[in-house]
Amino acid sequence: MDNKTVLDLADDAANANWGGAWRMPTDAEWQELRDNCTWTWKTLNGINGVEVKGPNGNSIFLPAAGYRGNDDLYSAGDFGHYWSSSLYAVNPSGAWDVNFFSDNVSGGYGSRYCGLSVRAVMK
Repeated sequence: MDNKTVLDLADDAANANWGGAWRMPTDAEWQELRDNCTWTWKTLNGINGVEVKGPNGNSIFLPAAGYRGNDDLYSAGDFGHYWSSSLYAVNPSGAWDVNFFSDNVSGGYGSRYCGLSVRAVMK
């Protein structure tokens, strides 16, 4: 174990795919959205997900894309599960995430080998 609490950019899926200053949000950034934004379940262009609207009126749409385990896709259209770049300190093979259903949003952690969605951010 290297005692890291955040992924290196080389291990960050957003940065690996898009480069530059793109990265995955930290758990603290997801927590800020959970605490300060309204999360509204909706269907946009035939895709279920949540609109996350901030106090300034800006919003993003997060599709309920489900998650992958091995070769199977689970809960697409019913469940959103997005990685953060924050590692789970007790077991760094896990990382913190945000997840949502039609009537609930929460944080948690999961095994990094699972296929969760990534929402890239840039600062």
